[in-house]
Amino acid sequence: MKILVVTNLYPPAVLGGYEILCAQVVNRLRERHEVRVLTSTHGGLSEEVDEPHVLRQLRLYRPFGLPAQILRADRRSTWRRNHDVATRVLRSFAPDVVFAWSQLRLTLGAVRAAQRAGIPVVYTLNDESLASWLPARWEARARALAAAALDRTLYREITLTGLDLTYCTCISRCVRDNLVRQGVPVEGARVIPQGIPIQDFPVKPDPGHVGRPARLLVAGQLHAYKGVHTAVAALDQVARERGPDAIELSVAGDGPDEYKQRLAADAQAASGRVTFLGWTPHEAMPELYRAHDLFVFPSEWQEPFGLTHLEAMASGLPVISTNDGGHGEFLVHERNALVFRKADPADLARQIARLLDDPALARRLAAEGRAQVLSEFTVDRYAAGLEAFLGEAARGGASEARP
Repeated sequence: MKILVVTNLYPPAVLGGYEILCAQVVNRLRERHEVRVLTSTHGGLSEEVDEPHVLRQLRLYRPFGLPAQILRADRRSTWRRNHDVATRVLRSFAPDVVFAWSQLRLTLGAVRAAQRAGIPVVYTLNDESLASWLPARWEARARALAAAALDRTLYREITLTGLDLTYCTCISRCVRDNLVRQGVPVEGARVIPQGIPIQDFPVKPDPGHVGRPARLLVAGQLHAYKGVHTAVAALDQVARERGPDAIELSVAGDGPDEYKQRLAADAQAASGRVTFLGWTPHEAMPELYRAHDLFVFPSEWQEPFGLTHLEAMASGLPVISTNDGGHGEFLVHERNALVFRKADPADLARQIARLLDDPALARRLAAEGRAQVLSEFTVDRYAAGLEAFLGEAARGGASEARP
């Protein structure tokens, strides 16, 4: 197959796991297919930094790092430019299928060009950002009425209206169901869970061993909805009950200064030890996992999936986590993880204490977790599922656009 991947960012332009995963899948597809990647110039990157298969020619209507805004006029002008760029690439490359990853801030110009050219488009939806392209809702307020009218007339082309979403995959039922609730017509989307490159996360010596002090790890973006403050409070409770030398916490990640200052104040007041590692490059994460005893995931919102869970499980760490989101679709309490109620430090402290007191449970959770990743959640398995779906779309051809 000839596959054109369209995505807003591509390494070395990386904001999170989405871009890294895209590159991992592309590398595997290139082993058997002819693949081109059409992406943006974000970060001032040009095609000179890449191999010839990466085309950095698209634009974002608003740079990442600036707050998201509607900016309909900017969206439309960027849409037109990206539509024209994609049209030229489609004519020269002539792909059998277009594989659309995140279109956030990219506009839908490139995928609309593929649809107009009669080329099937497969969307892989790793979050709910596609809902941001829905036309404004009709509401009984003057400004809202004007926005809804504009999105259905002058700015219709920059919305999801008329976009063919026949071929969609979602990384979890949670993502699919939430998109449907918001009005995105992806009821028939196929769920293909993500995976990780298992060889990059070798298991630690003595997986499941919990030392004294027990070394806990939290990894991810530092925002209030990620619940890191819950982990700090739980640490304080465990330390007060068992002594400050019983437990310590490492926090890997970065976020808004206001929240980081709040966490620092909480950590200073806590009787346990907290180390803030700051932003940690992805290539340093395997060593970080192996240097810790337990992985804690205290997020309070519905996460689309849970790649860090899989990385920690592959590395031999028992996982203690909330389960309100896509990660709850593979976490099973007391089988491959311990689950606690979100925003409940006392419940988290109880689950931590269980692993401090029960070495056999900790080792069993570590073994079950790694076995599940090996059998169900490798990036090779993920890429194979996507490859099969791309083949189905290429053979099926373009569908009629939905009204």
